Amino acid sequence: MRRVVFRRIAAMFLLCWVTANCSRPEENAGSGEKTGEDDRLPPEQQTLRLMTPEPLSLDSSIRPYDTRGTILPFEPLLRRNERSEPIPAAAERYESSPDGKTWTFYLRPNAKWSDGRPVTAEDVVYSYRRFLDPASANIYAFFYYDIANARDINHVKIKDITQLGVRSIDELTVEIKTEHPAPYLPYIVSFGDAFLAPQWVVEKYGPKWTEGGNLVTNSPYTIREWMHGRHMIFEPNPLYNGPYKPILQQVRYTFRNPASATMLPYENDEVDLDGVDLNDLDRVKADPKLSADLVGYRNMNTWYMYFRTQRPPFDDIRVREAFARAIDRETLCRVVLNGTAKPAYGMLPPGFKDYDGEGLKPGQAFDSQLAAKRMEEAGYPDGRGFPPQELWLRAPGATVQRVAAAIQGMLKEHIGVDITIRILDDTAYMNNLFAWKMNLGLLDFGADYPDPRNMLDMTWRSQPLGSGRQDWTHSEFDRLVDQARVTLDASARSQMYKQAEKILSESYGGVFLYHPMGQRLIKPWVKGYEKEADGTALINLDMPWNLYITKH
Repeated sequence: MRRVVFRRIAAMFLLCWVTANCSRPEENAGSGEKTGEDDRLPPEQQTLRLMTPEPLSLDSSIRPYDTRGTILPFEPLLRRNERSEPIPAAAERYESSPDGKTWTFYLRPNAKWSDGRPVTAEDVVYSYRRFLDPASANIYAFFYYDIANARDINHVKIKDITQLGVRSIDELTVEIKTEHPAPYLPYIVSFGDAFLAPQWVVEKYGPKWTEGGNLVTNSPYTIREWMHGRHMIFEPNPLYNGPYKPILQQVRYTFRNPASATMLPYENDEVDLDGVDLNDLDRVKADPKLSADLVGYRNMNTWYMYFRTQRPPFDDIRVREAFARAIDRETLCRVVLNGTAKPAYGMLPPGFKDYDGEGLKPGQAFDSQLAAKRMEEAGYPDGRGFPPQELWLRAPGATVQRVAAAIQGMLKEHIGVDITIRILDDTAYMNNLFAWKMNLGLLDFGADYPDPRNMLDMTWRSQPLGSGRQDWTHSEFDRLVDQARVTLDASARSQMYKQAEKILSESYGGVFLYHPMGQRLIKPWVKGYEKEADGTALINLDMPWNLYITKH
């Protein structure tokens, strides 16, 4: 997914398939670095300072691209820890039927909304119906199509929304029925955007229900202040009775324009944590103070180029192959991305047990002569006669713009194609994406959970206009991912997904470019997070309940 820090967890994922109950948070505690507890500042000084673009809304359950990376002040049935493992949240435990089609979730007793109302099973039922209600226009509704009748309700084939396979058994017990065996359902319900919403608040305030003065939450944090154009402040929710009581007494986001973001606020000690753009990476590494604060983080993510394949010129597979072969990914990663990325030849990133970068490489590897040959075969020798194209970018930072410029140069050099770059904000981009209005676009996808279902099936399976990211379709790919989705045999399922990804790569549904490694600056007084043996930081800023500030 889009905001969570991930790491390799294939073994844990398989374990979650067969377990009946969530593991407790303490069972997932790692052995990484967690120092400074004896040196903590007093509660009144426990403030974490961050910077972010201002959110358009905090209702990411319906508008998932509008939250801009702030805290998600709501609690799903389950949540993810820093290793992306499902752990208890609004539900303290769950059970699955032997056939993997009926799931029972037991809510935490005495949980309350921040206005004092109890959190009940009916809140869960309402929230899931809202995810799928066509009137909500949720562009991520497909994420829940495993639930019984979800697809047909969302496509208005079933008009009675009470037919959705989510019902309350009693005040604290929820049952979810799926269309087929779904051993990965804990990953669906622990999706950060699958949170509970207070029906009475949503109905009273409509789209403005997450504004600071309106917000009612069931999570560890609530909004203290939202001053549009300036900042947003979160503070602990005093009525929260769950296991993730925050140490930080204030998380303050100062709003900034991403296009003009610099490291100066970090260098001036105005913020405690900030991302590092590649334009600044060499300077950071050369600075003794900044380099000491630099940490990497994994984000199980793939950047790719996609086409509108049902219209010329990209309905011709030879043209799509030419674009794929014209991109020198090794140079892109080594030079343009300063060694902070790995070349991609398929959709699944490192960290997935089914990752097969080398196996897929022959289908998309850089080959300028073959690229030129394919263009000539398609009737565009040296690019002559090829219609001008726009490469659409989504609210890009400097790094993505550098990548786009490099792609622009490679396409011109190797196949004689001229492209211009078009930039849109997040919302406009995603609206155009799902409306299939882009001939050529650059985009990334971060795993919502570490299973091929998420990055192959949910992203590339054929979908109708308005429901899928792109218009690429392949009947054998669809058959394989449909079969894999309902297969309980792990080995057979893995082979199906590998075959499907090979089809996707060799049919050039997309041009797969690179898997990034994020870079972040963290002040030495920010503690409570873990580090892997290689120094990789494990921090989930969606809900920083375990972070704290020490003396400095």
